[in-house]
Amino acid sequence: MKKFIRLLPRFISLSICFWVISQGQSQIIFRNNHNAQVYVAMCRYVASGGYWMTSGWYTIGTGGERLVFDIISPLDTIGYWAMTTISEEKFEGKKNLIVNDDSKFVVKYADKPQTAGQNPNYSWRKFILLRLPPGTTKGTISLK
Repeated sequence: MKKFIRLLPRFISLSICFWVISQGQSQIIFRNNHNAQVYVAMCRYVASGGYWMTSGWYTIGTGGERLVFDIISPLDTIGYWAMTTISEEKFEGKKNLIVNDDSKFVVKYADKPQTAGQNPNYSWRKFILLRLPPGTTKGTISLK
């Protein structure tokens, strides 16, 4: 019992620390308000490494939601590219990055032309970039 009482302040401090850290993390949820299934690829600028990374494909059914960005900093530049399965309507922006058209993927250095030549299934897509407003911990992107 004495050991428990001695360790209790450490446990409380650690719990508070984890809570504070989790409150500073942001999340992005994609909501599909379209009348067709949607495929989403995401991108993130990794400032600590100085490179762009893309990953996908995330499938979101009609009326569904999916957490794609988890534990991101409000300072991160993130983005997405999406396409419907029926009409092939595209949700495009201006940032040209690499995706793998053939399968699920993670591409590091997704903005480099030499990366594109590494795989015949790689192609360029124009991603929509965004940042969460300061103080925001959760954002929803509605695809319609």
